[in-house]
Amino acid sequence: MANVIYSEKPRIPIGESPCICDLLRVYKIGKQVNSSRVISVTVSWCHGASRDSDHFDDHMYLLPCFPRSQEQNARECKAAATWPTSTAHRRECSAAEDQQPGPGSPGGIVFSNGEVWKQLRRFALTTLRNFGMGKKSIEERIKEEAQFLLEKFQDTQEKPLDPTYLLSCALSNVICAIVFGKRYDYNDKKFLSMMSLMNENFQVFSSPWGQLYNVFPSLMKCIPGPHHKVLKNNLALREFVLEEVEEHKPALDPSSPRDFIDCFLMKMDQEKGNSASHFTIENLAISTVDLFAAGTETTSTTLRYGFMILLKYPEIQEKVHEEIDRVIGRSRSPCMADRGEMPYTDAVIHEIQRFISLLPLSIPHAVLKDTPFRQYVIPKGTTIYPILTSVLHDSKEFPNPKEFDPGHFLHKDGTFRKSDYFMPFSAVRSRTPENAKQLPPGPPPLPIVGNALQLKTNNLAQVLQEFGEKYGSVFTMYFGTERVVVLHGYDAVKEALIDRGDEFAARGRLPLAHDVNKGLGIIFSNGEMWKQLRRFILTTLRNFGMGKKSIEERIQEEAQFLLEKFQDTQEKPLDPTFSLSCAISNVICAIIFGKRYDYNDKKLLSMLSLISENFQLFSSPWGQLYNVFPSLMKCIPGPHHKVLKNNLAIREFVLEEVEEHKPTLDPSSPRDFIDCYLMKMDQEKGNSASHFTIENLAISTVDLFGAGTETTSTTLRYGFMILLKYPEIQEKVHEEIDRVIGRSRSPCIADRGEMPYTDAVIHEIQRFISIAPLSAPHAVLKDTPFRQYVIPKVSAFQGS
Repeated sequence: MANVIYSEKPRIPIGESPCICDLLRVYKIGKQVNSSRVISVTVSWCHGASRDSDHFDDHMYLLPCFPRSQEQNARECKAAATWPTSTAHRRECSAAEDQQPGPGSPGGIVFSNGEVWKQLRRFALTTLRNFGMGKKSIEERIKEEAQFLLEKFQDTQEKPLDPTYLLSCALSNVICAIVFGKRYDYNDKKFLSMMSLMNENFQVFSSPWGQLYNVFPSLMKCIPGPHHKVLKNNLALREFVLEEVEEHKPALDPSSPRDFIDCFLMKMDQEKGNSASHFTIENLAISTVDLFAAGTETTSTTLRYGFMILLKYPEIQEKVHEEIDRVIGRSRSPCMADRGEMPYTDAVIHEIQRFISLLPLSIPHAVLKDTPFRQYVIPKGTTIYPILTSVLHDSKEFPNPKEFDPGHFLHKDGTFRKSDYFMPFSAVRSRTPENAKQLPPGPPPLPIVGNALQLKTNNLAQVLQEFGEKYGSVFTMYFGTERVVVLHGYDAVKEALIDRGDEFAARGRLPLAHDVNKGLGIIFSNGEMWKQLRRFILTTLRNFGMGKKSIEERIQEEAQFLLEKFQDTQEKPLDPTFSLSCAISNVICAIIFGKRYDYNDKKLLSMLSLISENFQLFSSPWGQLYNVFPSLMKCIPGPHHKVLKNNLAIREFVLEEVEEHKPTLDPSSPRDFIDCYLMKMDQEKGNSASHFTIENLAISTVDLFGAGTETTSTTLRYGFMILLKYPEIQEKVHEEIDRVIGRSRSPCIADRGEMPYTDAVIHEIQRFISIAPLSAPHAVLKDTPFRQYVIPKVSAFQGS
């Protein structure tokens, strides 16, 4: 039997705000009742016909965090937000929900749920990072906007002023630069109107009217009052955003998105055939308003409180000024790199956020199933309110929590002190588990050679499989002196590369590939170069038919040439290696070079021979030894030295094609990938830091051929051999082909749904041969918690 959670029903006096009164009582009840810090408050909710009856009792659990022991406190106070699945669901506030469009789950990012929230959040985070959020580029925008704000303050000539709108405008302009691709003047009427509407909405939300609406939504819809302004204001805000969207559409260039709106419109275009897509114009409008509201109002209000606190404590203000003058001086702007040298200022900023506790409650969550929590069970559908103030004002962590004291975030020696209790805006899952103190286990390495003697170079995948069975799904190995973390099995690979793809997106260093490509191209580049090249290449390939009907027609055409080649053998034995490679390569050639080659073309056959030889050398013992002992293998003669020579010859082939393109290039009608790349180079010729160079063009083209030709043709060869070995399977495939396609036409993608057995055979061939036992190596760019371990910064890892 589950324990019954203590239930307290505070009576709400007439004329008092229910939410405020309840919180005051709950805070006291939590101290008086027990140390469990979980209190059930039964509240009457009126949802009209949205429930079985118009009036019912629903439960809401509040989690004030009153400590039992110093060790447990930080972990336990985060519990409600760190349940991995059961509390990921957001509980909608009625006032917020009623602003959302249509039936069902709300839209946008803040109050959406389930798949809508996952997709929009993932897209928004990725796009914002691509446009600089959390990176050096956003710092430059902040510094630029700070200068505009400073000039505005100086224009007052030291007269008293209300900085509310100036601060909001400055912060909003940083967001505008990413979302709209531009900033607004501080006197722009439309811009000021948007700021005013957002500010008014925040005031209404936190007023007694807004709180009553969230308790009695059906009743409050019928009562006149300022709470009705929220919907009207929100519609005006969306109209502002939609006007910007309309201005973006005519000038949208898919090869060079300017901002968040461009990226969202491109995503909408990609999913226009998906009737269940969450990327709609309405979700774009609401998500954009969410970004502004979450980013502008909270930060500007924090800054205003900060100014008032520093006015009240001039001695603290003086110490901050002294540190600023000492570290930054007056001749330059501050930057993030200064933070480590300014522990006192850092502590003051943290203490301002802790002291004001701007958001006393975290966003409401809900449990999706009956959830055990400590000695209790919280019923399915219950609302969860983590009380952040109880964390920020915990006397065990912050002595004298009601006092403003930067010392709460300083060690005795004056250095900055981090605190797990610092949760000014939300309670989030800890990025560093308490027990994540060591690397994953693995076979013990030897000095210098690491685990090299334990590896079978002719079957590396089998050795790693055995280690995975012995040490678990995450284990550590040493290839020479280089530490490598291996992910073994579906769950570990999926968690790292899909669920947490952004954290594990960097490319690991493969010495042989690095020495060949010098960190250029699309496969083994990193950082901004990889992002720009990948975005450009994907967009260009799609524009020329990749994944569309036009590429299917090219494949069908090339299949006819391949069939004729096979028929020319007059049923004599043949090695199909180069014929298959030529066919696959010609499909790629049609997109990259705008033409196909004859199967007897000496230049094409030479290039394919070089690509095939390089693949064999990469996977040979020589190539594997080079990746373990690169410095040594550079000095030892052997076939591995051919890789560089072969690659130079392949690049020469590509560069000859590039030179042939230049005289006939027509920017108004690009014929292929090379034309588009040359046009991009011309657009960026004034940018000395551009990644679009002739060398990157050559290496990226070789990468596309290597990745596309060898893998596909090898899979086809293995498929032929497997079908020869299993004639009964081959017979069933033939029967399905004859029944669905017949012999009078070519197959097409539309046939796939009618040919489940053939589809299954193709999938099973790829599964069975496991052509790439190890994925391309990845790396983490910071110490990264993964399960119960921490993978150190710049550790390479591979999936097996």
